[in-house]
Amino acid sequence: MCRALLGLFCACALALASCMPVLEGQDYHLEGQEVRLTLLHTSDIHSRLVPYDFTPLKTDQDLELIPEAGPFGGATRMASILKRERKRGDRVLHLDSGDCFQGAPIFNVNTGEAEFRFLSEVRLDGAVVGNHEFDAGALNFTQKARNFANFPLLAANYLWDDPKAAGSNGTSMVTAPYSIKTVKGLRVGVIGMANISSLNSIVEGGNSLQVTPLEQNEAARSYVELLRPVTDLIVIVSHLGLTEDQDLIQGYEAFYEYGRAKPFVNRAKDAWKVLEWFGPEGDDKSVVRVHIAGVNGMDVILGGHLHVVLNPPQLVTDPSGRKVVLAHSGAFAKYVGRLELVVKMPQQMGADEGGEVISQDYRAFPVDGLWCNEAMRKLRFDENEFWDPGEFIQRAGVREAIEECRKQEDPAVSDMLIPYVLGMDFKLQLTSIFSYAPLDVQRRNNSNGGDSPLGNIAADSMRKRNRVEAEMALTNSLGIRDNLYAGVVTQEAMFNVFPFENTINIMYLSGVEMQEMFDFVADRSAERGCVSQAQVSGARFTMDCAQVQLNDLRIPCTPATFQQDCPQTGREGHAPWQCLEDTSGSRCWAHTGVDIQINGKPLDTTGTYKIAVNDYIAKGGSGFTVLKRNTTRIETGISLRDSLIGYMQGFCSCKDLLAGNATSSNGTRCGSLVNGTWTVDEKTLNSCRVSQAFEDALNKKIGSCSCLDLIKLPADAAQRCGVADLTPESIQAQCAVPQGPYTGRCTCRDLLSGTNPTCGTVTSQLRSFCEKPTAMPIANAIEDGRIGRRVK
Repeated sequence: MCRALLGLFCACALALASCMPVLEGQDYHLEGQEVRLTLLHTSDIHSRLVPYDFTPLKTDQDLELIPEAGPFGGATRMASILKRERKRGDRVLHLDSGDCFQGAPIFNVNTGEAEFRFLSEVRLDGAVVGNHEFDAGALNFTQKARNFANFPLLAANYLWDDPKAAGSNGTSMVTAPYSIKTVKGLRVGVIGMANISSLNSIVEGGNSLQVTPLEQNEAARSYVELLRPVTDLIVIVSHLGLTEDQDLIQGYEAFYEYGRAKPFVNRAKDAWKVLEWFGPEGDDKSVVRVHIAGVNGMDVILGGHLHVVLNPPQLVTDPSGRKVVLAHSGAFAKYVGRLELVVKMPQQMGADEGGEVISQDYRAFPVDGLWCNEAMRKLRFDENEFWDPGEFIQRAGVREAIEECRKQEDPAVSDMLIPYVLGMDFKLQLTSIFSYAPLDVQRRNNSNGGDSPLGNIAADSMRKRNRVEAEMALTNSLGIRDNLYAGVVTQEAMFNVFPFENTINIMYLSGVEMQEMFDFVADRSAERGCVSQAQVSGARFTMDCAQVQLNDLRIPCTPATFQQDCPQTGREGHAPWQCLEDTSGSRCWAHTGVDIQINGKPLDTTGTYKIAVNDYIAKGGSGFTVLKRNTTRIETGISLRDSLIGYMQGFCSCKDLLAGNATSSNGTRCGSLVNGTWTVDEKTLNSCRVSQAFEDALNKKIGSCSCLDLIKLPADAAQRCGVADLTPESIQAQCAVPQGPYTGRCTCRDLLSGTNPTCGTVTSQLRSFCEKPTAMPIANAIEDGRIGRRVK
C-alpha cells in the first residue's frame, strides 16, 4: 500500500507537547555515567499461549531450539523466562512488537482476552499495535484493550478518526503514539510504529479501521524531535517489517505527486530529494520519485511482522553517522529476546543529544521443554557431539530435566490460563483425530516457489466440496498459516493451519476477469521473490515474473508503432506486447499470467467460469480488486478448515494403499496425479508397512493374550494370560513389538506402554489410532507443478 502522507502531521505532533507527562520518582544523578539497560523483547506471539507441536527448521536449531524438547512455546514458559530476566537486570523494560492476536484456537474462542491478560500479568511496559490485532474487528480490539490491557498500546503513524463521531470504534482512546518510561533515573522514550503494508488488506477485507496511515519516516521524525529533549534514549517498537525498519534509519525511495511532496522537498532540514520526474517538471500534478530522508536521533529499533530473528542485531548508520541497534526476536512464542545495552550518559542532564549506546549484547532464549536447563542445551548443541534423530531424548537425564522445567513454569499464568484451555477444549474438541501424516505436509513450495503440497489439497477441498463443485478454486497462500506436521492430524493442528474463520465463496468470472486474476497473482508473487501468493485447483498456469520486471520498466510506445517500440528479442514463452495507455503516456505491457489452463483446456477469454475462493479475497483482501468489483459472490458459510478436514477424512488408509486399491471406501482416488497417472510415493508406502508391522506385532498371541495386552506388563498380566512361567524380558522378546508410527510426540510403542512422559496426554482416540494405525486416512500431498514460474 502506498504510504500516505499527511502534511498537517507536524502541527498535530507539536500540539501534543503541552500534554507531556510529569516524570516522578527517586532523584538519580547519572551525569557522565555508563548505565546498563535491559530490553526484553517479544513479538508476533500469535496466540501461542499453549505449547504446540512443529518441526524446528535448521534456522531454529541454529538458535538452539531443541527438536526433541517439544512441544514449543507457551505462556507459562515465556512468563518464567521474562520474570527470571527481570530479576537478573537492574534497569529492565519489556516491549512487544505486536501481533499477539490470532494464530491458535484460544483466539478463535476468546478474541484476544487471554493474550492481553497474559501480557498484563508479565508486566509488559508497552506494545506496538500489530495488523492482526484487528482480525476480529477494531471494536473488538478496543474493547479487549480497555478491559484487559494494563500497558500502553502504541501507534505513532496512525491518525484515528474523531472518536466522538457517530459509529466510532473508539480505538484512539486506547492507543497512544508514544510512552515515556523512567527506569531508575534513565528516561526512555518508546515510540510505536504500526504496520502499514497490511492495512490495505485489512480495509479491503471489509474490516474498516477508521484510521489514516501516516508516512512512516515523517511520523517517526516528528516524535523523535518531540521526545529527544526530554529523554535519554529513544526506542522504536515497530511492526513495520525488517526492510521498513531499515528504511526508517537510512531513508527510502517512493513516488508522490509533486504538489504533495513539495513542502518536504523545499524545507531546509531533512529535505526529500527528487530523483526522477514523470510529467512536466515543476507541475504539481506530475509524479516524482523521491528519496525520503532517514530519521536521526533513534537509538534502538525492536522490530516484528516478518517473524525473523536477528542474532546478532544489525547496526545501521543513520544520516548523522549514529549507529542504531536493530533487533528482531522471531515469532510464535519460540523465543524471548534480551538486548543488553550500555548507555553513556551526557555530562549535563537535559542535553539534546541524550545518552549514547556504546555497547550491546543480544540473546534469544529458546522456549522449549528445556527452557530452564542451559547444561542440557549445551550438551545438545555441543559441536563435538552428533545426535541421530530421536537419540537425544533417550539420553539419561533428559526426560527428568524436561519434567523439572515443567515444574518451574509460572504458576500465576498457569492458573490464569486454566479456564481458557478448558473452555477451548470443550467448545472445539481440539484432540479429535481425523487423519495421519507420515511426513510433514508443507504449506510452502520447497523446490521452485510454485504450488505447495498443503496448498494443493486445501484448494482441491474447496473446489470439490459438496454444494460448491466449482470449475476451479483459488485461495491466498498467506491464509494457510502452518504446516501439517508428521504424526496424527488433530483439530488443533487444523486451527493452526487455518486460524482465520474464512469461508468458501462461489463467484462467476468472465474469461477476461480470470486473465486479470492470474495476472495479479503473478504480479504480486514477483514482488515476493516469484514465490506464488496463491494456491489453485482445477487450473494450471505460469507466473511470468520476468515479464513483470519488463512491465515495470515502463518502456514508452505508440499504438501505431508498438511492435517496433517494444523489445522483440527473447519473447518465446512470453505473452504478446500491447501498447497500454497509462497516466504518464502509453507504455509496453504484456500479460504476466500465461499458459493458463482450466481443467485441461486453454482459458477462453469469452467464456464464464464458476470458481471457489475464500471470503477474504472475494471482498478484495490481499489486493484482489478484480474479485471485489465482481457482483456474483455467493456465501456458502462452509469454513476452509471444515472443508479440508472433510476432504482428508475421505483419503485412502494404509489398508487401501497396501492392498493396491485404486480408491478409498468413499471413492476418493488413492495417491496423487503425476504426469497423468495416479501414484503413491514410496515414502508413504514405507510408512504404511511400518504401521502394518506394528499392528501385526500387537495382535500376536502369547498364551491367551495378545502382545497388545502384554505390552504394558501389569503385575498380574503374565498370570492372567497363562504365561506365568515367562519372565517380562522373554515376553517382550517373543512379542518383539517395534516402535511403530510416530504420533507427533512419541512412538506408538512408547504411548501404549506408558514409558515415555513426553507422549503427553493420551486420549482414547490416540490410543485407538496406535492400536489400529492402518485404518486411519493418510494425509498425502505433493507439489504437482500446477503453478509454474518464469524468471528469465
